[in-house]
Amino acid sequence: MNTESCHEVAVRRCAERHQAELYALVLSARAITSAVVRDAQGFSLLVASEDADQAKQELAAYDSENQGRSTERKHVGSTPLNIEFLLAYWAVLLFFFAAARSDVLSIEWLEIGSGRVDLIRAGEWWRTVTALFLHASGIHLLSNLAFGTVFLLLLSQVLGPGMTALAVVAAGAAGNTLDALVRPASHAFIGASTAIFAAVGLLAALRQNWRGGRMFSTLRDWAPIAGGIMLLAFLGFGDGQTDILAHIFGFLSGICLGGLLARLDRPWLEDSPAQVGSAWASGGIVALAWLCAILVRP
Repeated sequence: MNTESCHEVAVRRCAERHQAELYALVLSARAITSAVVRDAQGFSLLVASEDADQAKQELAAYDSENQGRSTERKHVGSTPLNIEFLLAYWAVLLFFFAAARSDVLSIEWLEIGSGRVDLIRAGEWWRTVTALFLHASGIHLLSNLAFGTVFLLLLSQVLGPGMTALAVVAAGAAGNTLDALVRPASHAFIGASTAIFAAVGLLAALRQNWRGGRMFSTLRDWAPIAGGIMLLAFLGFGDGQTDILAHIFGFLSGICLGGLLARLDRPWLEDSPAQVGSAWASGGIVALAWLCAILVRP
């Protein structure tokens, strides 16, 4: 069928039928008769030639009204679950826990990777990263695996797995750096919880900014903040071994980084090369940090 005969005019061409049918519904609400036909370029929306100008105006108005909503859905919506991402998180933490307990390769992993404030101030920056992968006990590890799975899954549905990994490592290391700046030189820290709080902060900031900068007004907007408070309470305000300041700094670092990421005009969710590149970058940062730790060990 010729899509542009003397009696009918194509006012829209769409790659998918459901989009063309949505436009047809819009025109129907304005009492404009239309038809969706398939052609070499996808699907065309046809109207009578005398209705073409009005149809184009109605569709332009519809697109203008819904542009902001579609952008919000794009950013705040979810991507498919990435089980491989979560499995990698579990595998990495379990590996370093086992390696530290048995001194794999004759390396004292806790000694070379813990966040010793005196050594960080002396220039061993990599400890702000390596400390994120070490845990003092099985309970410590399991709590971070459980909570990390929840918040990383939520964040990966917003940022994508690759960018989630890079953002969480960066914000977690930033939180540890801030902690090292205010703690006494004798202080040391380990654990992924700072990075988990960074993920909570990232999630909260992204939801806030991608909803037009308005204040939190729904339960879903408050959920990341409430989750972070409950997580902080669960990990123990009263436990002397819990580094509350590191958790707070991780959360604040996530807030700041999330606010910055939300303002970048990039098609994150559809950009597979960016996701892959970010995943490699996060792995490279972690590998470089541990390489430095191994090479400079006594």
